[in-house]
Amino acid sequence: MNLARKPDRARRWLAAVATQALLSASLGVVLLDSAPAVATTPADARPVTATSSQLGKQVAVPRAPMGWASWNGYFSSIDHKVIKTEVDAIASSRLKAAGYTYVNLDDGWWQGQRDSAGNIVVDEKLWPGGMKAIADYIHRKGLKAGIYTDAGHHGCGYHYPTTRPAAPNTGSADHYEQDMLQFQRWGFDMVKVDWCGGQVENLDQETTYKAISDAIAKATTVTRRQMVLSICEWGTGKSWNWAPGAAPMWRTSHDIFLYHEREKPNFSKVISNFDQSLHPTSQHTGYYNDPDMMMVGMDGVSEAQSRTHMSLWAVAGAPLLIGDKPSTMDATTRAILTNREAIAVAQDPRGLPAVEVAEDAFQQQVYAKVLAGTGRRAVALLNRSSSAATMTVRWADLGLTNAKARVRDVWTGTTAGNVATSHSVSVPAGEAVLLTVAGTETRASRYEAEATGDTRFNGVRANATGLAVATIAYTNGGPTRTATLQVNGQR
Repeated sequence: MNLARKPDRARRWLAAVATQALLSASLGVVLLDSAPAVATTPADARPVTATSSQLGKQVAVPRAPMGWASWNGYFSSIDHKVIKTEVDAIASSRLKAAGYTYVNLDDGWWQGQRDSAGNIVVDEKLWPGGMKAIADYIHRKGLKAGIYTDAGHHGCGYHYPTTRPAAPNTGSADHYEQDMLQFQRWGFDMVKVDWCGGQVENLDQETTYKAISDAIAKATTVTRRQMVLSICEWGTGKSWNWAPGAAPMWRTSHDIFLYHEREKPNFSKVISNFDQSLHPTSQHTGYYNDPDMMMVGMDGVSEAQSRTHMSLWAVAGAPLLIGDKPSTMDATTRAILTNREAIAVAQDPRGLPAVEVAEDAFQQQVYAKVLAGTGRRAVALLNRSSSAATMTVRWADLGLTNAKARVRDVWTGTTAGNVATSHSVSVPAGEAVLLTVAGTETRASRYEAEATGDTRFNGVRANATGLAVATIAYTNGGPTRTATLQVNGQR
């Protein structure tokens, strides 16, 4: 499908194309919702009518993981006491109830020893009973367990020491199948695979991570357990182009702060990592761009900045992995992290990311996220400037009609009803306002695809700017079919 737009808006419109897979029992159809509905049709493209049953059954997609990761709070200095303390804090607080279920042990858990058969040997002074014991403890609390390794021979703690002496041989190179099987047998539900060793050893990102993904799948056939792969190559190999299908999440940027470079948590890295996570053509149906774990509530990030941080990760649909220590977390930070409306935006079952739809003034940006249901959007108004500004979101930019809509401010918990055309709000300097909008979808044009290689959608035009949604209904059965949406030749 070629959806022609003005060249200077092609990037933004391309980013605004969203797809959803639907269950249906009849012919495949493509719907193009544009703002306004002015799509023109080629002479040989046949509009068809889609039934409500075709359009109402969103396939459930895996949600982006939520949980806590040990690195930002402890770096390499973790052991069973540290992990149990944080597990207890998560399980006994609102964090677990809000959906933060993963407890991820980062670098530092393993000191790099293997036995004669190549199996990982653990220091039982740090981990009494071994790693299965700590995974069992996490599971008994109703949580999930995550673990860490590197794609190379040595992990990041060896190449970039932090709070514990460098330990060699803490990577999984030459042991992918063996280690993934061992992790699963211990009971781990997620593995983060870092890239420090992989980078030093000049490994190929795509080939390496696909081999690791295959090793996890092979282990699953033995253990009957599922284990999520978290790709952590920091976007060096443009993982968003090849990671979907190999893993459900992939890092798009470097660490949100680098301890070995003596960085401190700072809000500028929040904005930078958010910017680098915006690859909307890659995030769909259970595959997620990952801008790294969060710094909400950490020293150096204010309360207002923490709300903006949460807002941006929410509209991005990013994994929500807490970096602050749950055991010492203050009530304000906990309230931000457990805001039900912000989490609902982040965990929306449609699984789509936000895209920029307007920038009326320099550094005053409007990001929109298509939510499940009809006429529902999440909107982040991000004011990057040094002065407070009145910012406006227009329904047309959201792919909605100008009919009256309901607007809710996520952080103040206030609702404005019967708002027509647009909504304006004051946004403090360097902050964001997070809204949800419930309005009326624009009228859809429908086109039928009848055969493999059918190109009759080429040349469909949406002659106005703004967000547009392409909804694709698939026929059940048969082999997987792949379609590519393009705007001005860009995927």
